[in-house]
Formats: sequence, structure tokens, C-alpha cells
Amino acid sequence: MTSIVPNFIPPAGIEAAIPIWLKIDWSPEIEHGIYKDWGSYYSGRRRENMAMYYYNKALSMLPEDHVTLYHRSQTKRKNAQTEGALKDCTQAKSILEGLKIQNAPINLEICNALYELNHLEIAKAELHQNTRLFKGNKIKSFEKRLVVVDENIKNCCGEELAQFVKANEKLLIHVNERDLKARSYDQNKPLWKQLKEQGKCDVLSIPDIEDELLSPLEIARRSRAFDVFNQVYMDKSWIDVIFLKKLLRNPTLLLEQCKYTKHFLGALNKKKYDELKKFLKMLHARAPMYFIRYNKFTNKKLMDKFREDYLFRTEYQTSRNMRVVIRNIRNLRAAGNVAKLSRYVEEVMGDYVVLKTNRIMQWKFEFMNEVYNTLALAFAEQCRVPHDRNRHDDKNALLKLLRLPTDKSWEVQNFVFGDRSTHHGLELSDPTHSKSRQLISRLEKRIKFAKYSIEKCYLLHQIGNTHLKSNRFDECCFAARKGIIETRNCNSLIWRFLCILLIIKSNAALQKVERTKESLMRAQKMLRELASPQLSHFVDVCITCNEHVFNLKKQSGSIASRRQSAASIRSSNHTSLSRSSYVRK
Repeated sequence: MTSIVPNFIPPAGIEAAIPIWLKIDWSPEIEHGIYKDWGSYYSGRRRENMAMYYYNKALSMLPEDHVTLYHRSQTKRKNAQTEGALKDCTQAKSILEGLKIQNAPINLEICNALYELNHLEIAKAELHQNTRLFKGNKIKSFEKRLVVVDENIKNCCGEELAQFVKANEKLLIHVNERDLKARSYDQNKPLWKQLKEQGKCDVLSIPDIEDELLSPLEIARRSRAFDVFNQVYMDKSWIDVIFLKKLLRNPTLLLEQCKYTKHFLGALNKKKYDELKKFLKMLHARAPMYFIRYNKFTNKKLMDKFREDYLFRTEYQTSRNMRVVIRNIRNLRAAGNVAKLSRYVEEVMGDYVVLKTNRIMQWKFEFMNEVYNTLALAFAEQCRVPHDRNRHDDKNALLKLLRLPTDKSWEVQNFVFGDRSTHHGLELSDPTHSKSRQLISRLEKRIKFAKYSIEKCYLLHQIGNTHLKSNRFDECCFAARKGIIETRNCNSLIWRFLCILLIIKSNAALQKVERTKESLMRAQKMLRELASPQLSHFVDVCITCNEHVFNLKKQSGSIASRRQSAASIRSSNHTSLSRSSYVRK
């Protein structure tokens, strides 16, 4: 059948032929009936958007038609627009009440809309009222729906709820307190007054939207709960829900080059995902998770036994993984591959250990101490003095000892006029800088949820080291100083030395001889407590090389001053001779 939806874009060339029925001068009543029939036609073929269009056209001609409102309410319920469906059927009921007519299908539609809005108590009261209002066969549909609503209420408020409340009593109290606190604020007050009562800034005209910071463990918990929820209610189709959610931000689907389909596909995908979430909430309201879990394990002792067995299996596997990690870390340290060891530790501690609780990983603190101290020792073992007899004649000896690049080209950034990367930052043009920024943001997020000081020392050292590799020396020193303060909480001498070493490297790279000397003297004092002959020898050689650099600078400065003084003497003699010749003339 040909669609009669008008085309708002003016067609090019010869216009299409006008349908015959549009040429006839229909009365508004007949045209209203045509649109209503078209809406019923498309609704029966599950083309809900077209059906909604024609129902709206019919109601624009005759707004008091309760039958069209009733059909549009049914169409909206199919599209998960339950609020609009309830509004339409309520309006149809009020129209009939004005005519002093009671219509059972419209009243049943109101009950269905309330039921799908998860208002089970209100739907039950409405159904009881309609059973008293009607008689005969009209009551049967209300009684059938009443049986379903009663069973759903029984599922929500039965013995299963008592066990759920008993197991999560503290959590429910916390949630209730938050709800009461949120409701205590009067929404009718001005924005500045609401912000003042909440202890927030009331000066900004546009309030800042704070991002919700979640720990990695909480993110993993929510992701797991989301998967379990979909598995319970969607069975084997739960993977399709995950796929639909990922499509919301899929750059392959929403290509910037596709100007016409990008917004259409994005809106369509979001609409279908919202509809799916609404239907899942309906299922959850009728049969909550605790009800399904209780019916799956009617024997509570057996359910607890299965849970403990699962936890013990997970704990045993985690302990095996911990031993494997320790073995790999020791092997990498023995092989001297510090770069690979650092990446491996970051991967294990940042992606695996942060997701483990003390119940599963009972020796978590001891494990973290072992891993981070082994990594620190591997970093310290790099501080070796090579056998170089020409060290005293090399002006870059200190940089070589500290494993810093001696090429000066890495310090210079060539600015190109008109190049946008010059203004927006180097990380846009250089992928290595972009990776360093991503790593720093990852470490900064981890440090917000770090519980132990030894972990904070490691994170601050890695942040400073990443800044050092990207030639951001001030940020490196700032992170290293924060790491030195944090080492006092855990009394870790090795991490304190490594943080001081970062400051030494930053000052040496910037050719700040005096500050390098101060940092080296600070490290030398601290090494008395560390009692490491290798590190003491390394620091002593660094002090010697720094003094050599200082002497070279001093000599070059004195030679330059002599040249300047000689040049000034020559210029003064030349001016005096010229003046004397002028006087003689």
C-alpha cells in the first residue's frame, strides 16, 4: 500500500502523481476515519512509527475520539512509551465520564499501563475497583489480570524478601539514608540556596558537573552485576544486550564521514536500547533477582555450601596465580630486563590485583610488598658504575651514568608557523607523548584508590619517571617529592632513594649543577641508613662527575670573561687613539 506521509523536501523535476482519494473533497469525519484505519493497518503489521503518525493525524482532526486514543495507547505500550499510553487512556476515560459511559476495554488499558509502569499496588486497587464497577463477562479480563498482579506482589514481598533484607540490612539502611537526604532539599528553592545548603559553591552561574569516580573493584562489580542481570532475564540472548550497548559508542557504526546515517543509526540504536532496558525493568519488578535466586536454591544451606565452594576454588586459583607472578618477576629481575619487568608489574597490579578482595587474596599486603620491593631492587641494580677510564675527560659522564640521552636535539622543539600541533600540544603529533599521557592518567586514577603507602610510592615514582621520559622535568620533580613524603609512612628507604634519583636526573638533564649537587648530597646522607656499598660507590662517582662538570663550566666562564675583558681593552685603546688623533688635527 502506498504511504501518504507527506514529503517535506521539495522533489526535483516532475512531482509524483497525487492519489485519487486525495483529489476528492472528503469531510473531516471521513478523513479522520481514513487516517484511523491506516493507523490500525500499520499497527497490525508492527510498523509502530507509521501507526503513530496516522493516529496523530486522526486526533488532530477529532481530539475527542476515545477509540483513537485507546488504539494509540496500545501502540505506545508496544514501543515502551508507557507514560504516554497511560496519559492517552486516562484522557479517553475522562471523555467517556463526561458522557456518563463506562468502557471496560479502556479501563483495562489503564490497569495494563499501571502494571507495566511497575505500580503494582495502584494497579491492584484499580482492578478491584473495576470488578465492582462491571458485571458479567466484562469482569473476567479484570480477574485474570488481578491473579497475575497478586502473584507478582507475592513474589516481591514473600519469604524471599525477608532473607534478602536480612542479608543486606546495612546496605538498605545506607541507601535509605541517602534517599532521605536527597529528598530533604527543597527543589523549589533557588539554585544558589540549594548549593549553599549542600556546602557547594553558590557563586558559579553554571555549576560544575562532577564525574563519578569509581574504583576498579567497583567498576568490575557493576560490570559483573550487569552481566548476571542480563543472563537471568535474557538467558542465552544476554550477549546481544552487551553487543547493543557497545554499539552506542562504536566508532565503526557511527562514522564521521557518513553524515546522513550517523545520527539516524545513533538515534535508532539508543531508542531500541532504552526500550530493552524498560522491558527488563518490568521483568525485574515482577520477579526480582532475590526471588529467582531463592527459587533456584530453595535449600539455604546448600546455596551457602555452593557459594563457599566457589569462593574456595577462586581463592586456590588466585594463590596459584600469585606464585606464578612472583616466579616470573624474580626471573625477569635475574635476567636484567627491567623495562619488561616494569610493564609486567603494571599489568599484573593494575589489571589483576586491584580486582581482588582480601577474602580471595588473603595475603594481598604481603604480596604487594614482595612485588614492589623486588621491582625497586631491580631499579636500584641499574645504578652501576661502568669500567670507563676516560670518564674524567668526558663532559657527558654524569648523563651516561644516569642513563640519560646525551643528544641535545631531544630538548629542542621546532615550532612551525601554521601547524596546529604547535598550539594544541605535542602529544597530538607524537604518539609516544600521547601514550605517556594515557599512562599518567591511568596511574593517577589508581593512586586515588590506593590503600597502602608502598603502592602510592610506586605509583608516584612511575608518574615521575614517565614525566622524565617525556622531558617534563618540573612535573617529574613534583611527583618525586610527593613520593619522598609518602615513603615516610611506609619507611621504605629504597623507594626514597629512587625518588631522589629522579630529582637528580631531572636536574642533570637541565644542566643545573648546584641543584644536582644538593640532591646528590641528600642521597649520600640517606645511603648511610640503606647500607649499600654499590649505591654508595655510584653516588660518589656521580658527585665526582658533577664536580668535574662544575669545574668545566667555571673554566669556560673564566675564559669567556677574559675574552670579554680583552675585547673591551682593545676597544678602549682604539677609542683613545682616535680621540688623540682628532685633537692633533
